[in-house]
Amino acid sequence: MKIPESELTRRRNVLQEKLRQEEVDGVLLAQQMSMYYFTGTMQCQYVYVPAQGAALALVRRNIARAQAETSVRLVPLAGFNSLPSLLGEVGRLGLELDVLPAALYLRLVAVFPDRKIVDVSRPVREVRQVKSEYELDLLAEAARMVDEMNRRVPELLVEGKEEIVLASEVEAILRRLGHQGVARTRGFNQEMFYGHVLSGESGGVASFLDSPTGGNGLSAAQPQSAGWKKLAAGEPITIDYAGIYQGYKVDQTRLFSIGPLPELLNDAFSTAVAVQDKVCALLVPGRSGAEIYEAAAAVADKAGLSRHFMGYGDTQVRYVGHGVGLEYDEFPVLAKGSPHLLAENCVVAVEPKFVFPGLGVVGLENTWLVAGNGARKISLTPDAPVVV
Repeated sequence: MKIPESELTRRRNVLQEKLRQEEVDGVLLAQQMSMYYFTGTMQCQYVYVPAQGAALALVRRNIARAQAETSVRLVPLAGFNSLPSLLGEVGRLGLELDVLPAALYLRLVAVFPDRKIVDVSRPVREVRQVKSEYELDLLAEAARMVDEMNRRVPELLVEGKEEIVLASEVEAILRRLGHQGVARTRGFNQEMFYGHVLSGESGGVASFLDSPTGGNGLSAAQPQSAGWKKLAAGEPITIDYAGIYQGYKVDQTRLFSIGPLPELLNDAFSTAVAVQDKVCALLVPGRSGAEIYEAAAAVADKAGLSRHFMGYGDTQVRYVGHGVGLEYDEFPVLAKGSPHLLAENCVVAVEPKFVFPGLGVVGLENTWLVAGNGARKISLTPDAPVVV
């Protein structure tokens, strides 16, 4: 599906307004999802967006494919040293310094010795946090994908089945529905394969990922998500996967079990729902991510579950939600001390979870649209735990 020219123009115009406010003459994008967002193709080596005028997609190979995928002007890139002549007069050049490798940064500094290099990571990410009607339609399709997958999970739950087998079955369903397989994250060294499938005590195992859940994984080389643990009766089984359609994610977590769960875990799930209700009441334009996190943490504290909220002990993460779109960790972040202010048509995944070492994790996650008249749920699957 080709991104409409009008949509690409809208995105460029919003970025250019921010560049002019920052007094930046242009931004040279090198991160894949940023380049895709502003061009609709992943065939670029770099993308240059000036503060005024047309964007340039700089392509070294596959220019014929790029022509079929984008309406943005394509320019063949002969080599790295040709960049200054292609960009022309640029006094203040913006780069995404939060993700740009140091070696590439140093090369750019050397090839642009007379330009002032400035960081434009924040304005670029702010453009992406507000979704258009075009993007919301893609998210609706992603919601249908992950909903269909979750509705088929109960038939797959059998005592003695390994987590990794369950994960492979769930992933096969998603792939047949058109899931791209790659689950992109912007943060340095943050990576994920589809998401997390965890059962019982595995749900209480933290990992390097900036997430309330981790899991044992298959080895120390991939220490998260499903491992060889076998499903057992009376324990929580969480499926934390996103539907991904045309690159856009609807992040969602649902709780399952074979037979009833202990009262402690059922009560904790009820508290997770209460946290979600509190957060969603605050998902309105102008609210800060910090204010929303503090309100969520207060609900957990009142229930006597603050030590288990979003992790356990020193493994707790200090957020309750995050923006989603082309990546899992987009703006705004609903986190302790977050400066982000919600704007209309931001899309956030709200994921209140409680972790109990030795028992597992319970909670839920839904993706929501911040609308002028309150939050609108994009996720489709019912919230209630499913007992088989």
